[in-house]
Amino acid sequence: MKRYLMTALMAAMTLLAITACRSSKGTASSVSVTDKKEMPRQFDVPAEVEITFPCSGIDSDENFFRVNGMGKSKDRTMAKDRAYLGALANLASKLESVAAMINRRLGVSTNADGEEFHNKVVAASKLTANANVSGYRTTCEKYTQTPGDPSYNCYVTIEFGKQKMVKQLYYALNREKLLKADYDFDRYMKEFDEDLKEYEKSRK
Repeated sequence: MKRYLMTALMAAMTLLAITACRSSKGTASSVSVTDKKEMPRQFDVPAEVEITFPCSGIDSDENFFRVNGMGKSKDRTMAKDRAYLGALANLASKLESVAAMINRRLGVSTNADGEEFHNKVVAASKLTANANVSGYRTTCEKYTQTPGDPSYNCYVTIEFGKQKMVKQLYYALNREKLLKADYDFDRYMKEFDEDLKEYEKSRK
């Protein structure tokens, strides 16, 4: 009887060992498959949102030359002042860029090198901008605040009579001999309008 029990016990232990081995192999296979699983996809990620800034999209037209400015401060009046100063600074930069586009494309009547030419265009543009500092009209003025931030953001668009401004720039460039002798104002105005549209389109 003892011999029978010992034989049965040994058979049971052998069967248990074989079962455990098979179970172990199955687990290893499962882990291998698990390792190859793709990373879970990221859900609830916000989509990109287009941002529209206040006072944007108000371009110059056939009658008015327009520029934008933005200012920020905890003081509302200071934010407004900074916005207008920024717009006036943008005026000179815009005039300079458009004037340079015209002159480079159509040629100049002076032998000035690139740096000298650029400096003269900048000077003429600033002179014209300074002459019109008080001659603007506000077409847009808006204020915003960011939650949790006490600062004011002021956005403005100001406009100038284009005919008057371009005429002043035309005479300033003529005095510096940066235009051909036979380059009349009507032709310059037409080229200015075309290059201004191209300039504003490239900035969008």
